[in-house]
Amino acid sequence: MKNSKKKYLCIFPHLFNYHLIKDVGLLPYNMGKSFDYDAAILTYNIDDYEYLKEELNSKYLKLIFLEKKFKTETRDVLWYLIKNSRKIDVLQSFHLHNTLGIFSYFLVYKFLNPKGKTYVKLDADDLITSLLINKKGVPGFLQKIAIKHLIDCISVESSEQYKKLIETETISPNKLIHVPNGIDINYTTKIPKKKNYILTVGRLGTHQKATEVLLEAFSKIEKLDDWKLILIGSIKKSFEEEYIKKYFVINPHLKDKVIFKGHLSDRDEVYKFYSQSKIFCFPSRWESFGIALIEAAYFGNYLVTTDVGGAKDVLKIIDYGELIKMDDSDYLADKLQKLILSPETFEKNPKELMNEVNENYNWSNLCKKIYKMIN
Repeated sequence: MKNSKKKYLCIFPHLFNYHLIKDVGLLPYNMGKSFDYDAAILTYNIDDYEYLKEELNSKYLKLIFLEKKFKTETRDVLWYLIKNSRKIDVLQSFHLHNTLGIFSYFLVYKFLNPKGKTYVKLDADDLITSLLINKKGVPGFLQKIAIKHLIDCISVESSEQYKKLIETETISPNKLIHVPNGIDINYTTKIPKKKNYILTVGRLGTHQKATEVLLEAFSKIEKLDDWKLILIGSIKKSFEEEYIKKYFVINPHLKDKVIFKGHLSDRDEVYKFYSQSKIFCFPSRWESFGIALIEAAYFGNYLVTTDVGGAKDVLKIIDYGELIKMDDSDYLADKLQKLILSPETFEKNPKELMNEVNENYNWSNLCKKIYKMIN
């Protein structure tokens, strides 16, 4: 019997396993799960994709592997679309960075399937929004044509970026919607008693994540008592070899208090640390949104974050956390010291926070806005 489901295809040629539990995977996954699309991601076969076997139900999301038929990714994707556009009901991409590629994908798709719908998730930080607003020359011209004639729906993650794009008339309010990043967590384990942990999660040692600012701040806190700093994520090799070794030489008293857990592929292990921690520290220099912030809020962490991505939006909803100055370890050290000496700060009910986050940032709810716009 012929499959009567509508087909939803996300173009993401360089998909790695970890993308499946981020917006790249969870968005099409929930479009399949909540709206009965035959959802898939178009990618090269470059990883094991264990999360699709373990954490995500593969009946809601499939992977379609691109053939390496030509010398460029753009041509490989175009060849697939030339052969399959008529079978695709919704075509989605992430970003507009690859201007020529995105323009050609949607042009071919719309030509072959005029009734098909197109959707772009911008994944935009301040820089990306600024470039989109001010882009000139041929790339700017192609983006304007694509936005006006080839793209049916565009979503942006933070309310601030949404406002900028509307006010500058870069994208029509008839096409642009504000859809933050979300989570898809069904945590049934009882949240344990919180420990004196300050947690951060991300790609440690990258310029974006500003890990060194957090480490410097932690070394400047005078009254630590039994508080520990837990860092989860892959560590940039040069950072590990050059910075971390030197850090412990200078601060030998912190060897038992600063704990690098490395990359944890087991999400339950990551959730364990979220659920145990009192403070989540996010000193990033830029973010399109910051999924780790939502995860931390879900598990009842007090958020200490720079004003990046959707940080203001999250804090406005949960009212449990504060903004910090960027690139200022003295300021951060002072903030953390005050929190350590103020245990009453951490008295908000974790269950209440979990419900607030679920209501506002659950992917199944967020996808309703996208579904409504493209239909």
